[in-house]
Amino acid sequence: MGGKDSKLAFISYEDASKRVSDAELKRLKEAFKRSSTLGGCMTENLFSREVLLDGVPTKLAQLIFKGFGGSSKGLTFKDLVCGLVVLTKGTREEKIKLIFGIYADESYTFIQKDEMDRKVLETEGHVSPALCNLFRESDQVSFETFCTWVRDHPDATIISKWLLTETTTLSLSNDMDTPTFYQTLAGVTHLEETDIIELEKRYWTIKALSRTGCLDLELFRQCVCPPLPETLCDALFVAFDENSDNQIDFKEMACGISACCRGPSTERQKFCFKVFDKDHDGRLNEEELTDMLQTLDIVRKEYNSSEALAAQEMPAMDPAAVAKEILSCHDANKELCVQAGSISQEDYLMWTVNNNLTDDFLSLLSQICHIVLGLKPQSREEEGKIIINWLERESRRPLKVGQVFYLVSMQWWNTWLEYVNAGIGDATVSANSTPKHRITKVRASGGTPLTWEEEGVVTISVTKNAAAPAPDRPNGSPRPGVHGPRRNGLNPPDTGSTTHSPSTSPRLRRKAAAVTSIARPPAIDNSPLLASSPHKFSSLTNEGGRLRRDVMLVRGKDFEIVPEPIWRALASWYGGSPALPRTVIMKNPGDESPSLELYPISVRLYRHQMQSQRAPPTTTFTGMMAGIGGMAWNLANSSNAPRRNLMYTAAFSRKHTMQQVYEFLTNKLRFCRDDMRLWKISVKDEQNLTLLEDDKQTVDEVTVEDNQPMLIEIRNKDLTWPEEMSQLAKNKTLKKDDTPTTKGATGLNNLGNTCFMNAALQCVSNTWPLTQYFAGGLHLFELNRDNPIGMKGHIAQRYGELIKDLWSGTSRAVAPLKLRWTIGKYAPRFNGFQQHDSQELLSFLLDGLHEDLNRVRSKPYRELKDSNDRPDEVVAREAWENHLFRNQSLIVDLFHGQLRSQVRCKECSKVSVRFDPYSYLSLPLPMDSCIHLEILVNRLDGSVPIKYGLRLNMDEKYKTLKQELSSLSGIPADQLLLVEILGPIVKVSYGCVRCSDH
Repeated sequence: MGGKDSKLAFISYEDASKRVSDAELKRLKEAFKRSSTLGGCMTENLFSREVLLDGVPTKLAQLIFKGFGGSSKGLTFKDLVCGLVVLTKGTREEKIKLIFGIYADESYTFIQKDEMDRKVLETEGHVSPALCNLFRESDQVSFETFCTWVRDHPDATIISKWLLTETTTLSLSNDMDTPTFYQTLAGVTHLEETDIIELEKRYWTIKALSRTGCLDLELFRQCVCPPLPETLCDALFVAFDENSDNQIDFKEMACGISACCRGPSTERQKFCFKVFDKDHDGRLNEEELTDMLQTLDIVRKEYNSSEALAAQEMPAMDPAAVAKEILSCHDANKELCVQAGSISQEDYLMWTVNNNLTDDFLSLLSQICHIVLGLKPQSREEEGKIIINWLERESRRPLKVGQVFYLVSMQWWNTWLEYVNAGIGDATVSANSTPKHRITKVRASGGTPLTWEEEGVVTISVTKNAAAPAPDRPNGSPRPGVHGPRRNGLNPPDTGSTTHSPSTSPRLRRKAAAVTSIARPPAIDNSPLLASSPHKFSSLTNEGGRLRRDVMLVRGKDFEIVPEPIWRALASWYGGSPALPRTVIMKNPGDESPSLELYPISVRLYRHQMQSQRAPPTTTFTGMMAGIGGMAWNLANSSNAPRRNLMYTAAFSRKHTMQQVYEFLTNKLRFCRDDMRLWKISVKDEQNLTLLEDDKQTVDEVTVEDNQPMLIEIRNKDLTWPEEMSQLAKNKTLKKDDTPTTKGATGLNNLGNTCFMNAALQCVSNTWPLTQYFAGGLHLFELNRDNPIGMKGHIAQRYGELIKDLWSGTSRAVAPLKLRWTIGKYAPRFNGFQQHDSQELLSFLLDGLHEDLNRVRSKPYRELKDSNDRPDEVVAREAWENHLFRNQSLIVDLFHGQLRSQVRCKECSKVSVRFDPYSYLSLPLPMDSCIHLEILVNRLDGSVPIKYGLRLNMDEKYKTLKQELSSLSGIPADQLLLVEILGPIVKVSYGCVRCSDH
């Protein structure tokens, strides 16, 4: 079965393929290709859904899948064909073999009684008495025994009854079937069914780029402009959009491509008329004719080279005058009052018979439909004409920064040139002519061909040779040694020829060989251009690989450069890999012209692999330090440092900013920008790290070298940085960017869920009088190390050191490690790596600073007097003096105040007033008690849906929501059906429940 020895071969694939027609086999292959996995197999679920359809019970479908030869890896195409042929066209003996394979064991040798009873019970619900006769002598039977038994009991199981007793009407095809969508569309267009299938793939690829989910005017303009002039984009879009719904569906795209590329010339001219008929009245008035002539003249000048335009000897055209001339010659109704001053479609077709002004426009439309929209050319000559004309036009455009070009192996390119020119007769090629469509690369100052420069940038130049024609070169290969002036463009050399016809095929020199001997080129293979990589890791970027540097890669000898649309078209028609895109950059700010960067900077990207280790108890000193970092630190042993593993490779342009690199990596790896940092690892010393944190610097400015190792650091769950914690544990400092920053604009590193501490420290550090006091070192003169309720001056000393670091302006971030340790020493409740209350930490910090800086060395007790109906000013002053008698520091001067409290006796009405000191006040944040809802109301009459906004209390019920919505929309509340939609799923419907209950 399918050529596997372990299976019962009920039919061979060769025999099965002979019983089906070529059309049936082709259809099965295409359907299997669409449904199979990357391994070339069909899974059990796909087999059940696509082959047996959903009507077959799951257990029965599993048995048939196993009988066909399916395994855990899936079902191969050959096994599928063999099984389907036996089901539809097999003999009785072949069907018996299939039934045996369904119930047999994995080796397809015996049928076990227990297994068959289980399978029959699962699929039929009961076991037939006839099965007792099968296993009368043994619990396992061979194929011969089963074959004898099933002939006597063909209706013993549902499968044997279906295949052996019932008259089957199954077939692989049905001539009475309704034509498929592709067949129907092929019948009304000039496209083949295969063309439509390929166009559909391209359509969905283009549509996936849309922000609105449809092929609208914005996306259409991005695809076709350039080469299509902007003035024609809207008109061409309307010509494709037949139903005027402001989007192009696939049917409209296929019909439009057929009208402007395939079929007789008359139909193509009718499509042009449709493009220029802006008011869609079936006639071209004088204004439309003038616009048409202006546009056609723009296309003619854009499509042809200056030499070809000079050869045409066409005088400067006045569109308005020519439009009047066309009306005077072709307006059939000029003597009538009705529809005078315009021409019909028939008049337009008569004008095009003797005027070829629309030929360039038709050729441009053909190029767009083939290269951009994905239509495959009908012949090799047409393919060559389309590609070469596109390259000729693009070669006259100046290079722009950001443009992307693709490299193609010259070996494949020459093979393709021979293929597309094989149908051109020798008479069309001059004996001494030089290839016209040639693109070369030279040094700006002349000399030998440019291979690769020191900076890895290649200049695209143009060569002109007005001397005698060059000798013939085989296969249309370029001349690598031609010198000439530098020009900002991707230009082919001009051989002095002044004649050019856009309708002719590319004139390329070829050997005199029989056209039938030229085979279609294989898939594009660019691997000879690439250097072997010792690292077998996936690349995050699409550069395709690193180009070879051990040999001189010369353009025109080793590779050719094509624009992105050309590569996409060739890859679609021939396949191939790897794609080698390269970007146009401005090498230096003072350069006059941009250059193509052949050798972008390749980097190796490392990631951390954290080693699991049980945290020690926090009662020990080591445990306290583990709590600070969120991981176990061992100062004596550095083996606990996070391990760096090479994970990816990537390539970036020298002119990419670090912000662009960060954005690319975060989007590719799905990380938040704030949770990722990038380090440059020294090639000589892996422990020498440099943090790349200046977003405005380019890759070149941060001195990233080719094959540079770089570290992608991801923040831990406790908000710490692994590399930073490792270096701090080793008592080392990290090498960071030395770029000066604004004083005070320095951040605090997270030491393990220490956001609460960092927030409080930043708030206090921005209290300017206090910061000036500590930054100037004045606190050192007031340290109170003898205060019994103080911290021996340690808190004030560590805080002063931190303030100097924060306001020095020399670092972007510092680690408050020493202050964290000191706080943990005197307040163990802040140890560990859990979050704490920031206000509680702030209160402890201010109290600690006050006690460490208290100028009162001795604190005698002093009783506070009662108010005794004295004025508040007197009582407050007395209370404040009493407070200052024990507390005098800068913290008291800046942060301490008094709160007035009053107590009244209920019996005697005596009032007692006190003034108590405080250092902070807790203010509650206002909570939003309302909810804002946006509800989209869809009416049954099909009118445009209207969105309403409601503001309701949090505890309101759906009944209130309906009432409020009813008052806004004018729809009775009992006619409103509330539905909660989550994406494409109707999550909850509130139409069947009482709104008062929810």
